[in-house]
Formats: sequence, structure tokens, C-alpha cells
Amino acid sequence: MIVLSLGDPVSRAFLKLAQPMPLLKTVGEIEIRRLGEHRVVIHRGEPTEFGAEDLLVSLGAHAVFISRHEMTNPRPMLTVHAPGPWPDVSVSNPRLATAIFRALCKLAPEPFACAFEATHHPPSTSSVSATFVEVGSTEREWGDRRAVEALMCAVSEALGRERGGGVPTMVIGDLHYSTAASDALRGEIDIGHVVPRYASVTAEDVLRAREKHTESVKRAVVFRKGVRNPLRAEVVRLLKERGVEVTLRG
Repeated sequence: MIVLSLGDPVSRAFLKLAQPMPLLKTVGEIEIRRLGEHRVVIHRGEPTEFGAEDLLVSLGAHAVFISRHEMTNPRPMLTVHAPGPWPDVSVSNPRLATAIFRALCKLAPEPFACAFEATHHPPSTSSVSATFVEVGSTEREWGDRRAVEALMCAVSEALGRERGGGVPTMVIGDLHYSTAASDALRGEIDIGHVVPRYASVTAEDVLRAREKHTESVKRAVVFRKGVRNPLRAEVVRLLKERGVEVTLRG
């Protein structure tokens, strides 16, 4: 399903550009509409404020949140990431997120770049997978028709076909804009949670995040400079004990 937030300018641009969406029902102040084969959940708040996971569970297993992207040094960007403030992360869908990321990189208009971001900010889900797809990074880009249309096409393309191919992978200790994304573009991995180097986590937090994926994580890319010993050694040991192939970088 697709989640649109009336408090968000990119969601509002999505609504303006989308084909007519028949109303299926209302639940309180939330509307459930249909866009092709997919359900669209429209609520009045911000994307990070959505808390009605019980409603999402009744509609499907995977939710794509449409949102704006902001950054300290703004530049035109299309981004994808799983949400969740560490260590309370959402369920990540590496197949879906990476399929959307590849489509965004293919469809991004000039001068937009594409990026796979680290897992960050609410909401946190426990049953439904959550994927944020964003346009950034200022008001000018949030309303850019070409960028929003590229986002819409990328989501539609990823939702409308069978996904898979890369190894389901966690990335640990990377930059906020993951450098492992190039591996995903080559089709080698499908990225789930990305633990940024600035996150304060324990080895147990990493293991809990590993469990919050739609399928078993088979590989982990661990950045030496982003995860210092003794934490790095403990993370690597625990992952290997669980059958995860670990690649060290940096």
C-alpha cells in the first residue's frame, strides 16, 4: 500500500498528479482509496507521525511512505530508506526498497541524484514493512513535477513486478548516504537496514534489527571506521554465528 500524508508537500504533489483514486472507506480521519491494484492510505499528519499500524495490517503487508527529504546542505535528491529511530527500527523490505532505489536512479531527472539512506526517524513498525521514498531537499524540489513523477513511476514500477536477485544485506557503520548503494545498483545485494556510523547501538541492537526484515539477512557489510572494536568484533562474531556472511570494508 502507499501512505500519503496531507502535512507533507511531496504527498500533496503526488495527490495532484495521480489519476483519480476512488474512495473505498474512511476510518476516523483516515481515507482508504484505490490506485490501480494498490490501496492508498491518506492521513492528515506528517509521514513521521503515522501510528495506525493496525489499520495497515488490515490492508496489506508492505507500506510505502511518500515524503519530503531535508538535509543540512540541500541539493536535489531522490532517496529511499527504512524508517525507525535507533534502536527501535521498523520492519525493512530489502527487495522492495532496493527495487525502488534502482528505478529512481534510472528515472531521476537532471539535476537530481539518487541515494539509499541510513535507517532513521519514525515511525517504527512491528508487523508491516515500511519504506520511505522521498524528494529533496527544498520547497522548490518538493514541488518539482518531474521529480514527483519520477518518484511515482519508480514506486509503480517496483510494486508492479516481481522483485529480487540480490543477496538480502544489512549495512553497518556506513555513512548516512550509504556507499554500499553502488553494490545494490550492480544487482549484487538488496539493502535492508543501514546502521549509520553515528548511531549509538549495541551488538544486541544490531541483532534485533537483523530480525526485522521481510526475509532472512544473508550478508552484512561492516565498515571498520564506522564500527570500532570491541563492538565490531562482537558484531562480526554474533552475525557469523548466525550464518551471516560478513564483508569488512574501510
